[in-house]
Amino acid sequence: MTIDILICSLNKGIVRVQDVLLPPQEGVHYIVSYQYTDERYLDLIPACLEEREDVAVYKYKGQGLSANRNLALDKATADLVMYADDDARLLPETPAVVKRPFEENPDLDVAFFCASTYTGKSLKNYPKSSFEVLAMPKDYSISALEMVCRRRKVQGKVRFDERFGLGTQFLTCGEEEVWLEDALRAKLKMYYFPEKIVETSTMLKKSLVYVDPGVQRSRGAIAYYRYDMQAWWKCFLFAFHSARRGYCHFLPMMRHLVEGIRFMKRTSR
Repeated sequence: MTIDILICSLNKGIVRVQDVLLPPQEGVHYIVSYQYTDERYLDLIPACLEEREDVAVYKYKGQGLSANRNLALDKATADLVMYADDDARLLPETPAVVKRPFEENPDLDVAFFCASTYTGKSLKNYPKSSFEVLAMPKDYSISALEMVCRRRKVQGKVRFDERFGLGTQFLTCGEEEVWLEDALRAKLKMYYFPEKIVETSTMLKKSLVYVDPGVQRSRGAIAYYRYDMQAWWKCFLFAFHSARRGYCHFLPMMRHLVEGIRFMKRTSR
């Protein structure tokens, strides 16, 4: 079983990509989708990326993490695909760990795993036991760097919504929640496994929901995507209870949530 590891990078981040790579091994290939905003950044591409036969670098002028992930997926040809950012660190056992559940279960479409910081601290409060993902998890949120997909089940079918995510000006996160909602609607067979596959330095943007307007707008937009008109009531309750607990002020929170809803109503993918 083969795997394409999709590494997304922007501008100066390309110098870190060489640290993501594991030693060459059969059946593991790397697709580097490199976005740049100025041609001068092209000079930063490490020579070692061009020298390795298991690495393919694709260059695109522009920005937006969701678009970058979609571009990388379009280039994939392996049995499995997994996402990695340019600050990720794969473990030596990562390829074997992510392949195992797919080899054992031919019906599995998507597998979710765990991540930690470089010091080994768990990135989230992950569940301790495996389970089938039949709905949006309530106790923790899923990130792209934790998931591995059977390529033929997602390529051209389930994509990241490019209105969301880093590099956008309005909805600065939430692309993973929308992706998972689409995967659930597509009735993909998905399971979570409590095994670590990656280390990262990334702070979770969505954890800033009480202080960051872009995150608040994203939450309102996600609510509308999932619940349609019920999003107004759900956002009101979230703003009300958040303010009552002293986490934020009600009016600014509600205003940003509403901005996210209205943005979704006037835009399309």
